[in-house]
Amino acid sequence: MLNIKKIRWMSQASIYQKNEGIQDLKENAFFASDYVRYNVLKTLMGVTVAYVLIFGIYAVCNLETILSAAANFKLTDLFQDALRYYIILLIIYAVVSAAVYAWRYHKSHERVRIYYRMLKLIEKYGQEDRK
Repeated sequence: MLNIKKIRWMSQASIYQKNEGIQDLKENAFFASDYVRYNVLKTLMGVTVAYVLIFGIYAVCNLETILSAAANFKLTDLFQDALRYYIILLIIYAVVSAAVYAWRYHKSHERVRIYYRMLKLIEKYGQEDRK
């Protein structure tokens, strides 16, 4: 005889495994702090590359201003401002990305716990069928 509850749990587990399960299981292979740190580090590296590119574009577009500042020995002010903006940008992105990745890890951890609970129920109903 078919066990409808077991079939329902198996189909839900299969749907989860096909959709979010692959990514969730990869994320949960890490500890929460390691997952957040790793992704914040990737974000900060991306922000650094983007900032260098944007600063390079700004330098090319305003080359005359930069050269006149260099002639008046005020180039350090420009670099201090650029460094100040870079640090502020890094802090903002670090805080936001840490919050986002911690939330993502928490949500995926909850989904994995539900998935494992479904697997236990499937096993329980399978043992009942054997008896």
